[in-house]
Formats: sequence, structure tokens, C-alpha cells
Amino acid sequence: MHQKVEEMAKTPGKRRFSTTIDADLLKQFKVVAALQGKRLNQFMEESIRHILAKYESRPSLPEKSLVPKVEKRAHSRVDVTWPVSIFTSRGLVEGEIKDISKGGALIHCKKLPETDRTLELSIEIPDHLMKISATVEKVRLNIDDTDKVFPSYDLAVRFLGIDIDQRRNLYKAIEHKAHTTGF
Repeated sequence: MHQKVEEMAKTPGKRRFSTTIDADLLKQFKVVAALQGKRLNQFMEESIRHILAKYESRPSLPEKSLVPKVEKRAHSRVDVTWPVSIFTSRGLVEGEIKDISKGGALIHCKKLPETDRTLELSIEIPDHLMKISATVEKVRLNIDDTDKVFPSYDLAVRFLGIDIDQRRNLYKAIEHKAHTTGF
């Protein structure tokens, strides 16, 4: 171990740096680095570069653009509160779909599901008394750490596989919800 530390210190362009950091923040860095398949120091360097670039490139501009975003999605989203079960190799993760479209969904969950492979979902549609099974892939994962003790996660997924009859039922449920909420 000591030899490895000495070798790292000799890496051209690298310097040893030691500091203290908030424990919850460090935990978040470790989780996101693992999800990205990167070493912690690599991910932290990228994050620091990103922050520095933000302040160096346009310090006078507001953080959020005043120009409205152009919608890039192929399908409109509908706000819902549908229970969902995520089946992983580590077990079952319960969550709630916050919004859904014909192409994917945003799932809120208290437990972090594995996201490095496709996932199997069981979506409960209360208004229609049915469950839909779907295979999905992760598009993005956001960590909500407003509660430092129990963070929660918003997992955006893209639908990959749904049985044709269940797909038809899902589309009808989405359209019904869109018409009843005025979207």
C-alpha cells in the first residue's frame, strides 16, 4: 500500500491533496462515481473542473438561462402518482412514478436500485385496476439529498420492452390521464 501511494505521488501532473469533506457529500460522490463506473478521485477531478469552468467561462451570466428550453422528447409527459415495483438482482425496490410518457417514466424511490443493467418494472395503474410489466433502461439518476439521513432518488427510464396488449393498455391509461388533467 505504501509503495502504491509513493507511485501515485510520482505521477506526472498529479499532487497529493488531503482535506476534510462533509461525510454525506463524500457518500454522494462515492455513489455517483460508482454508478458512472469511475474511480472516486477521477470523478472528483471532473467535478472540480466542471465547477471551475462554470465560474471561469461566464461569471456574469445567471446560472439558469432565461431562454425557454426546447422540448427534445418524442412523447409528452403526464404527471401521475402510480406505484411501481422495480425488480433487481439485489431484490425488490418500491417506488412511485412521478411522470410518464409513451417512451419512458420518472420514478421516485427511497432505495437506490441497481442501474447498470436493464430493469424489470411492474407498474400499477390504480384508475384502471391493472398492472403493466415493462423492461426499461436508465436514462439518468438524480439524488435528492434534502433529507441528509435518508436521501431519495429520481430515476428516469426509457421503455425497451412491453407486451403489445399491455402497451396498448398503458397508452390508453396515459391518454386518459392526460385528458382528465387537461394536458
